[in-house]
Amino acid sequence: MRLGESLEDYLETLLILEKTGKIRCVDVASKLKVSKPSVNKAMNVLKEKGYVHQESYGDIHLSDEGRKIAQEVYHRHQVISSFLTDVLGVAPETAEEDACHIEHQISDETFQKIEKFKR
Repeated sequence: MRLGESLEDYLETLLILEKTGKIRCVDVASKLKVSKPSVNKAMNVLKEKGYVHQESYGDIHLSDEGRKIAQEVYHRHQVISSFLTDVLGVAPETAEEDACHIEHQISDETFQKIEKFKR
């Protein structure tokens, strides 16, 4: 089940920030170039769905299910970005930006074909 581009971007960002230590709303806002109220709204939605845990205005933590989805999105992003640069010769910056959009829209069948092609 896909959550939509925005919420998947939040989960992917949380996964990336998790590697640097604590996840704070201000860090998420900075990384995604959105306002802190936008982050709070998204975190509330993700909390309701059971994908994150957060005390009132405290650090954010991915739930097991949230981490699983975030890892899937991040994996799609990496494979697509790599395909765009390595196979098609797209500039890395452009490939990163395009992969951010494609990763949310691509069908499972097409993604699997790209992933298999890359092996």
